[in-house]
Amino acid sequence: MERKPVTMESAQLLMDITQNTIYLMGASFVLGSLFTLLLLLVLDFVRRNKVS
Repeated sequence: MERKPVTMESAQLLMDITQNTIYLMGASFVLGSLFTLLLLLVLDFVRRNKVS
């Protein structure tokens, strides 16, 4: 299998894809954390209202 030389354009494209992937991972972590926190708060309120 023959390797193609890496040009500046392809290197820049790979860097952009990598940067966008990192941003996507960070955003999904933040959204997942907020959703988990919201779910735990709702469950806590439901449990508190059920006991009283």
